[in-house]
Amino acid sequence: MPGSTDTIGGTGGEGVRAGGSVVVYLSVSLRSRLRERAASTGRSHTQLVFDALNATHTRLGGLLGSFTEQPGPADGIFLAQRSGRRRHTEDRVQVSIRPHPANLAVIDELAARHTTGNRSALISAALDEFLPAGTPAPLKGVTP
Repeated sequence: MPGSTDTIGGTGGEGVRAGGSVVVYLSVSLRSRLRERAASTGRSHTQLVFDALNATHTRLGGLLGSFTEQPGPADGIFLAQRSGRRRHTEDRVQVSIRPHPANLAVIDELAARHTTGNRSALISAALDEFLPAGTPAPLKGVTP
């Protein structure tokens, strides 16, 4: 059965896994915007992530601000460090994308450069900039 276990043949591609799923975490509202754009354009979530990164890659540093974590002063025998958990104003949900390994390497390089390796933060910033935050869709069964 074709899928994520198939390898890519041809020059330079032997042994490279094709299109394994990668999970990123997006805010609920951003996932809704992603779904709406996918439905209206017929493009996959993966294609839209690539579109967003292509459109914003030169501005990611400004969109993300400073993501580098500076070590804090010593706390006893340990170097003080912040919690790895980030505070979010909105719940996060999982979204799967299926990038080719070469494209995942590009995403990882951008994430390493701009977000200390946080793919979700990188992709969220790019999508948030790329997908306009229009009027929210009305709730089903609720009349204005």
